Amino acid sequence: MSKYTNLLSEQIKEALEAYIIEQGLNPGDALPSERTLAETLGANRLTVREALKRLRNEHQIYTRHGKGNFIAAPKIVEATHKLESFTSGWTGDGYTPSSKVLVMEECEAPLSICRKLGLSLGEKVFSLRRIRCLNGEPIALEHAYIPVKLVPGILHYNFEKKSLYSVLKSMYNLRPVKQEETISICHMNKSEARHLNAAEGDPAFLINGTAFDAKQPFEYCTTINPADRYILTSKLKSEESSRKEAANESKK
Repeated sequence: MSKYTNLLSEQIKEALEAYIIEQGLNPGDALPSERTLAETLGANRLTVREALKRLRNEHQIYTRHGKGNFIAAPKIVEATHKLESFTSGWTGDGYTPSSKVLVMEECEAPLSICRKLGLSLGEKVFSLRRIRCLNGEPIALEHAYIPVKLVPGILHYNFEKKSLYSVLKSMYNLRPVKQEETISICHMNKSEARHLNAAEGDPAFLINGTAFDAKQPFEYCTTINPADRYILTSKLKSEESSRKEAANESKK
């Protein structure tokens, strides 16, 4: 594709974005056909098709084969620098969070989990696998592991109705003060895709995190978020800025 064609399709893409705003189109609404858009914008169909492809790659629109192009729902934005529970964090952002429990049991910790939580081989963990939803839409598949010795009796709680971190704080005096995470890209298998209303092989964020209280690691969690519905953000600070902030906090 030539530099001129690239520039022209970018201009038409911007014109399409303006058209969507001007027409007041909402998520799920259909766009006119390529031919109609070409006539409306004064462009040829090939340029409009390339512009639509760019919008599709940015997940602003999606295509239903044989039916046309539709406006996509806005992505969910999560700040990775915040240390808070799913329930309290998303409630504070104006969403209605909910959960569906898939697995809740006590089992022997796999070797990889033992290493993450500083356990001896054979020690038991509380295993909790859930679908996490916002406003009824599944947006995460989460699997948490917590040493049983830290949470005796935890199987009695209903974690479709209760926040795990609230129970850990109120009943077991476990409060996260630090979390270490790695974020990578994966492709969902058939089971993961089914739980998240996606297609097998769709890209997703894979987040592996270990939560620590003041004494020890107490939770290891893996989370899968569909990449077409999720944005992860972060804030970075210089060491000098962090020191000044800490000094100001200590004066309060």
